[in-house]
Amino acid sequence: MNDENKKDVKKKDEAYKVPLLKRVWRTYFAEFRKIVWPTKATLVKHTITVAVVSLLFGAYIALVDGALTLLFGRFVQLIS
Repeated sequence: MNDENKKDVKKKDEAYKVPLLKRVWRTYFAEFRKIVWPTKATLVKHTITVAVVSLLFGAYIALVDGALTLLFGRFVQLIS
């Protein structure tokens, strides 16, 4: 076994000496640091977009629900 392979084996052995939970937290925080957070302007823009789309979708559902309620109500009256 050459020196390079011995170093790799030694690193692997040392990695197993670190408790699992500690390694998990290290990995978690390393990934957390890579997050690119949105700017305030982008956050406000996306929040407004989501709110407007939600309101429009809710209004659409309310209209369709009202129309179907009227249609089924009339249908029930018709067959009664």
